[in-house]
Amino acid sequence: MVNVTETLVQRGNRYGSMEDNALLTQTLMFSVLAGARDSGHVLTPMHKECLHMIMHKVSRMVCGDPLYADNPHDIAGYASLLEEYINELNAEGE
Repeated sequence: MVNVTETLVQRGNRYGSMEDNALLTQTLMFSVLAGARDSGHVLTPMHKECLHMIMHKVSRMVCGDPLYADNPHDIAGYASLLEEYINELNAEGE
């Protein structure tokens, strides 16, 4: 079994420092939420969390290994979940 310290070292090597990721992810989210607010859009918790996870994965690519294909794969997954959610909301409104 891998201990937590080993896991953190592995993740740091792959994704960069947690501090750098936190700063970039939160900066991106601040911009996203400010943009939504400025345009008068209300984002649901589902919107916010999917966008947060997408920004987190973008941050991991920028701060860490940009050639690690798992990050864009995860982005596509979160985008697909959000697309399905939006389609369900639109279908309910018809």
